[in-house]
Amino acid sequence: MENAREFRINDFYQAVILKTVGLPLLRLERGNGKFVTFVFDDPEGRAKKILEEYWGRKIKVIARDLVESVNELKTRLYAGI
Repeated sequence: MENAREFRINDFYQAVILKTVGLPLLRLERGNGKFVTFVFDDPEGRAKKILEEYWGRKIKVIARDLVESVNELKTRLYAGI
């Protein structure tokens, strides 16, 4: 049974957006091969709304924050953290 407080996503750049807007990343779950699932703490169910705004081109983020999120997630991916 999945934890209702958690939001899971496999897409790297969508995970970057969630991290950039402030959803706490709990962990990375590694599957078979190269696949990784990003697990966020989302007790209020904000992730789906954030991603709808992302796909609708309505979300605004600070460019530097976005780049820092990309770098942090890449580091975690390659370090196996």
